[in-house]
Amino acid sequence: MEGKLLSYPPEVFAKRVDIPSPFSGQLLPLTDLEDTLFKKGFYGPGAAISSTANTVYAPFSGTVLKVEPIDYAIEVKSSVGLKCRIKYGFDAHHLHGAQFNCGLKKGDRFSIKTPLFTVNSVWLKQQGVANICIMTVLNAHALLGVLATNHRYVEANEDTLLSLYI
Repeated sequence: MEGKLLSYPPEVFAKRVDIPSPFSGQLLPLTDLEDTLFKKGFYGPGAAISSTANTVYAPFSGTVLKVEPIDYAIEVKSSVGLKCRIKYGFDAHHLHGAQFNCGLKKGDRFSIKTPLFTVNSVWLKQQGVANICIMTVLNAHALLGVLATNHRYVEANEDTLLSLYI
């Protein structure tokens, strides 16, 4: 069970940390996604959100590890060591990062609720890119597990997306 997406909270744990949603929209389990890498947990446990929102916010204060415009993604690390990947859409490499706007670079520090990046969701949808934002925990092996919220809709910066169990 260590480092996996949980179906329910563990019976015994030392601490629970709630991570707010970086994006507003309807919650989707990773198993419902078309992308095999996310479906099989290659990027770790997490959750997906379907929406036409354009802004992805920082779910915690931390540091930028990597910005990947071609993949419409950013990897961030919290001040306590949690590493997450936040990605918008699938199969967008052919767009070469068009309509992906990020003013941050590797090593930049940011505060919770800071906009991490924006996309033009309408334009991306017209290009065949799904309006889905995915957040995964890259170093979940250090946790007992990750539990996605059971809410059907989450509001960015307000609702919990993931609960981490230590």
